[in-house]
Amino acid sequence: LRSRVEAQGFKLRQVGQSSAEELGVKPPPDAPISPAFALAARLLAGRSNGLEFLPPKVNPWQQFSARYSSRKLAWAGGAAAAVLLVVGGLFFYQHWQLSQLQSEWAQLSPKVNDLNDIQQQIRRFRPWFDNSMRNLSVLRRLTEAFPEEGTVTAKTIEIRELANVSCTGTARDNQALLRTLDQLRAIKEIGDVKVDQIRGKSPLQFTFNFHWGEKGAQQ
Repeated sequence: LRSRVEAQGFKLRQVGQSSAEELGVKPPPDAPISPAFALAARLLAGRSNGLEFLPPKVNPWQQFSARYSSRKLAWAGGAAAAVLLVVGGLFFYQHWQLSQLQSEWAQLSPKVNDLNDIQQQIRRFRPWFDNSMRNLSVLRRLTEAFPEEGTVTAKTIEIRELANVSCTGTARDNQALLRTLDQLRAIKEIGDVKVDQIRGKSPLQFTFNFHWGEKGAQQ
């Protein structure tokens, strides 16, 4: 290496016993003299080395700064700030909408409760205020089915749930009762006519029931 080093203006000297003594260090006679020993002696003697071949120590922040330039960091920071701004704006808008809806509900809630109470009352008393007058329609159709000469008469008529009708009465004979039942079956609003009980002969007592359909409710 001598020719190349001297061409660069450096002097090449082999480290030995004399080098250590020049630095004021007297090693033991049997101590091995090496470049490492010479470097340690120079450090103890307070003489700085002319050249330092070790790489400089760089902290992690300097490595990060060197890897990412300030312009890239500025773009990344701006993008992150824009994303945070958009997300924060969406959350704020949602919170504002919820606040508006809660305010509107607070104003409408008393009216809604009143309407619910009215609907419950309507469902409760609707059978008493039926505009179709279903009960009267049932009585009219039942009266039309009975013979005018009075051979069949009704004693009690029971209407349950505005659809199921039960009738008890007396008939002069079985033929008169059968004709009355045929008249009932011919009425389109009446269905499922059944005879529950017949007692006696002349006059006979009967009980029959039938179902009033939806068409009858509309008339």
